Amino acid sequence: MRTMRWISISLIGAAATLQWGCGTELDPTDDVTLSYSSALAGDFMEPSVASTGRGKIDVALDDDDTLRIEGDFDNLVADLRSFGGGAVHLREDTDDEIGRSLFTFDVEVDDDDRGGNFSEAIDLNADQLQAFRAGRYYLTVHSVAYPDGELRAQLNESAPDVSGIDDSWGMMLTPEAEPHNVDSDAEGWMWAILRRDNTLVISGVVDDLSSAPVEINGGAVNLHDTDDDENTGPLLFNLDYEMIDDNSVRFWYTATLSTEESLRMKADDFYVNVVTEDNRDGEVRADITHEDRNFFEEIWDDVMDDRDPTTENPPF
Repeated sequence: MRTMRWISISLIGAAATLQWGCGTELDPTDDVTLSYSSALAGDFMEPSVASTGRGKIDVALDDDDTLRIEGDFDNLVADLRSFGGGAVHLREDTDDEIGRSLFTFDVEVDDDDRGGNFSEAIDLNADQLQAFRAGRYYLTVHSVAYPDGELRAQLNESAPDVSGIDDSWGMMLTPEAEPHNVDSDAEGWMWAILRRDNTLVISGVVDDLSSAPVEINGGAVNLHDTDDDENTGPLLFNLDYEMIDDNSVRFWYTATLSTEESLRMKADDFYVNVVTEDNRDGEVRADITHEDRNFFEEIWDDVMDDRDPTTENPPF
């Protein structure tokens, strides 16, 4: 099986400039000047990623400028991935897509490697305190499916929450899923998350495209409905996308569905289509059905066995 690629961005900066305290749990008897909780979700990544994971962090600032953070998360779509010293990072917003990493947390990992908990105390200097109070700090949880981050929480008492998951799907994008003949070695994956408030989050990647994506009807990666008794149908949304390299594309989208659209999606009536120069009716497609929702579990061992960990990036 071919290895599919995902953008891997190096960490910027070093944790050595920070003054860190020892790990501890939040203590209600401490002299706390500020405290709040914030949600961990893939929706808060930039761009958003579709993740079945969910978590929470509790944040407290003591009167001696010690920042205390404890959190937990579970149900990641893939195993935790440690890099740059850990799988959970405290970061500062910068102009880069991923902010510079300030600190990595020691995580007590669950048995399934898809969740865990952590707790740390951090002694802030004056500049760090100013950055924290300005809301520039955030936390990311990294997995092998999303090495740039699967979950994110902003260290801000006004940070939004997310609705619970109503349904989720994991799918392969293949030429064989197209209703017409396609000569292509392209292959990809995607997740779709439907929340209880009808928020839809989609993210994925396609590798080995035969030609460049081409925008038709407003987009090159599109979400469609199917007409009754037909295997194709009208365009619903143009998904956002960017090229990873000459023949690999990354895509994502967040939208609010109507009640009718949510019901049709849960009835397996939607599909994602990727249009290219050589295949203007679509080169790869994924039908959003419950039959294939656990594809990742089935292919993961084969993908890892086919990868040389000394020379290749994570498979997604």
